[in-house]
Amino acid sequence: MTILFFGSSPYSVLVLQKLLKKTDHIIVITTPDQPFGRRSRKPIPNPVSQFCQKNKLPLHLDDRHLETDIDIIVSADYGLKIPLKTLKKAKIGTLSLHPSLLPKYRGATPVPHTLLAGETQTGISLIEMTEKIDQGPIIAQKTIPISPQDTSVTLLNKCFSIGAQLLLKTLPNYIEHKITPKSQPLKSPTPYTQRFIKKDGFVPWPTFKSALSTHGQKLHNQIRALHPWPGVYTTLPNHHNLKILSAKLIAEKLLPTSVQLPGKKPISWQQFLAGYQHLLQ
Repeated sequence: MTILFFGSSPYSVLVLQKLLKKTDHIIVITTPDQPFGRRSRKPIPNPVSQFCQKNKLPLHLDDRHLETDIDIIVSADYGLKIPLKTLKKAKIGTLSLHPSLLPKYRGATPVPHTLLAGETQTGISLIEMTEKIDQGPIIAQKTIPISPQDTSVTLLNKCFSIGAQLLLKTLPNYIEHKITPKSQPLKSPTPYTQRFIKKDGFVPWPTFKSALSTHGQKLHNQIRALHPWPGVYTTLPNHHNLKILSAKLIAEKLLPTSVQLPGKKPISWQQFLAGYQHLLQ
């Protein structure tokens, strides 16, 4: 059986590693190398490209020149829409791992939006792919609890690690047509999630200052959700920007645990207060 795998991120690699333990008949499609660095802008291979090069796996940027018959298509955090004509090449079916309990949080950034909403649980959904993104029939789902200290990074790791196990457990029955896919509702109870831009991480100074003394939950959720990109930052009274890299919540009060000034190394909140009190004047 030949699997055509679509992925581009470190979370894709988690799934690809599991699949390789079951079959070596895997062809990988990923996204092109992206420029990196403010000055050099040198193209850097993504994590899936690096993994395939290291493990000598067939790697492509599209399926136009593939002559091999494809049995199953699997997508895990690929980042792009797979054309319908490609999906039709799978003789058995198509499967996608999506890190939410669909139909909730469809779209590109389900995990950050789950954290922004203050949810206490999420999940991983294994669905068949259709022309409509994240609306295909559900094959299997697994609920995942959210820790108060989970960030987008840690929660995505949880989702795709558990998702990889769910995929391997489900594949045999799916291949033998022993699973009846469950249609999703047309409407989702949550908005379609979009990618973030830099300004989404901005927090006005009065809002940040207020969260230090009371009602810090919303800001705490934002810090966890937007880590590492775009991150949360505020503008101090003297007009310097301050990044809030991490924080915890104590009795509804926000306690920053790591902050960073432009051009400086990350420091603790206590170090900031001791060394940069003049910036708050």
